[in-house]
Amino acid sequence: MFLQRLGLRDYRNYREVDVTLEPGVTVFVGRNGQGKTNLVEALYLLASGKSHRISTTAPLILKDCERGVIRATVVAQDRALLCEWEINREAPDRIQMNGNASKSGDLARALSVVMFAPEDLTVVRGDPAQRRAHLDEIVSWLFPRIRGTLVDYERTLKQRNSLLKSLRTHSRSTPDTSTLDVWDEKLVSLGTDIFAARLATLALLAPRVSDRYRSIAGADHQPELAITPSVEIAPENFGDYATVFTQQLTAQRTVDIERGQTMAGPHRDDIAISLNALPAKGYASHGETWSLVLALRLAELDVKRREGPAGDPIVILDDVFAELDSGRRELLCQSLVDVEQVLVTAAVRDDVPASMVAQLITISGGAVVPTEEGAQT
Repeated sequence: MFLQRLGLRDYRNYREVDVTLEPGVTVFVGRNGQGKTNLVEALYLLASGKSHRISTTAPLILKDCERGVIRATVVAQDRALLCEWEINREAPDRIQMNGNASKSGDLARALSVVMFAPEDLTVVRGDPAQRRAHLDEIVSWLFPRIRGTLVDYERTLKQRNSLLKSLRTHSRSTPDTSTLDVWDEKLVSLGTDIFAARLATLALLAPRVSDRYRSIAGADHQPELAITPSVEIAPENFGDYATVFTQQLTAQRTVDIERGQTMAGPHRDDIAISLNALPAKGYASHGETWSLVLALRLAELDVKRREGPAGDPIVILDDVFAELDSGRRELLCQSLVDVEQVLVTAAVRDDVPASMVAQLITISGGAVVPTEEGAQT
């Protein structure tokens, strides 16, 4: 799979731009703040339904404009796919695939992208929500129906929490909790599906993370991934998750009402990432953390190559080389040598190893510099 053409209108700092690309490596180079990341962010938005930098789409629209447009032509197995996303400041966004009305989930199932970015450090160093989001992005790609399940779970959780707050506020004596039964049943059903999909995804990722970490770090620090459920259940009993989840929701109703929120479920799970049996968040050095981040993304690449129907994902390296030492730069390049298309952003061309032969596109002030000012490297 490769991105053949990317067009933006009134998106971020671009009034209008149209870029034609080829398979292989393309480096978008330019000083910071010129719009390099905006280009790859647009493709990532199409493939994942969200920006990797902000949580809503309205700020992506060029200032003083009411709408912005992303239009991308992607080629997979000799078939072209036209993906369009019109971002509206007031009205609902409009999404099309080959001219037909679609949803973001439809694009996510059709496109396969793996993005490396400095923000990935938060997967190791950040809070549990960031690790859940990272895992759920891959889960939703592997199991498309889970995308809807996650939305339904969040909706059900909000309804249950609203009821808990109502019971806390309006009950002067022992509250009648019978109305919670229907929400508990739905929460358990949805939560069990999410938990099972996360387990299955980790089972695919974990051995690949271990292999990829050794190739990047040049050492075996025994990286491990494991889910840490908020439901009090031992790993050997994961098959009884629904039963234990139900029992815990019932047992802790008084606590949930006092706090006005649901204290157990997939929304409170964490993903334990460790090196040499120690938590990476507290013990990994900067270099080890970067090796872990790269290994996590390379493992995702491996899984998507194996499980996806459209061949290689498009790989995006957003300002990553500036963060890496020379050894990790070269090892990362070697890891991607056989990928069909790699898109790189860099403030300085020299940050990208010379071994990564590339088409060079210069970006300045939200515009592509004429080709004679760019170069092939």
